Amino acid sequence: MSEAIRGVLRRNVLIAGAAGISMAGLAAGPAAANTQNPPGPGAGPANPNGRFAGKVVLITGATSGIGKATAYAMAREGASVFFCGRRASLGQRNEREIRSFGGEATFMRADVRLAPEVAAFVDACVRRYGRVDIAFNNAGVETPRPAPLHEQSLDVFDDVWRTNAAGVFLAMKYEIPHMLRQGGGIIVNTASISSEVGFATIAPYNASKHAVASLTKVAALEYAGRNIRVNALAPGAVDTPMLQRAAAGFGMTYEQIAQAYPIKRIVHPDEIARVVMWLASDDATPVVGTDIDASGGYLTG
Repeated sequence: MSEAIRGVLRRNVLIAGAAGISMAGLAAGPAAANTQNPPGPGAGPANPNGRFAGKVVLITGATSGIGKATAYAMAREGASVFFCGRRASLGQRNEREIRSFGGEATFMRADVRLAPEVAAFVDACVRRYGRVDIAFNNAGVETPRPAPLHEQSLDVFDDVWRTNAAGVFLAMKYEIPHMLRQGGGIIVNTASISSEVGFATIAPYNASKHAVASLTKVAALEYAGRNIRVNALAPGAVDTPMLQRAAAGFGMTYEQIAQAYPIKRIVHPDEIARVVMWLASDDATPVVGTDIDASGGYLTG
């Protein structure tokens, strides 16, 4: 394989999968584009009367990255946040930090690949807080080794699929009955720009994220008439530990990765959290079954 082709494949893997694979409220003041200087994460104590006061928010995959940023942002806006991840030490630390600024949060270790653990996680949220108003199904992993499809192992495909696709399926399977009983709810799933286009060398991830977009559309069609609103969002290159590892492994800088995006920069997790919060708010009531491009314009061309 030529070095030129290797370079293209390396760039595409970082663009497509590494970032998404892996605030509190709207900024005050007049509207501005802020494509190059977005608002930073929220600070200060939680607002018990914030935009999500009285809401119970369930999040999968919130020990780092987008999930963590969303858990913090929701808690700052008054939500009670119940979240999971596989890394107990990080989850427990996040719970302590959220409580330290006056937020309400509970961490429970759960692996979204395992149906009994997902069911127990959702049931525990309802026991703890009485309901699930908003579910952000965010847990995900990347294809660990970029390679052509025929060189990908079934074990890798199965692990990525079970985490990214089956994990979203299981989360919605166990969230939706509670939402039906309580009269409604909102679900946001983390897809990817890889759910909209194909990228060579990451077939397991690409397939899994296409499945997330499809599951989102099907669930939206099935439950919109029963007051459950389901959407997804498609991040691109986001400054998460996953992107940091990928960039280092491929010997690329953030500046090089950013050139593939119209905004010419890497997106911060807090920016994605604000998109999740918008989709989960009453400002997005007519938005149903869509996969929002939250990449900085990658899908525009």
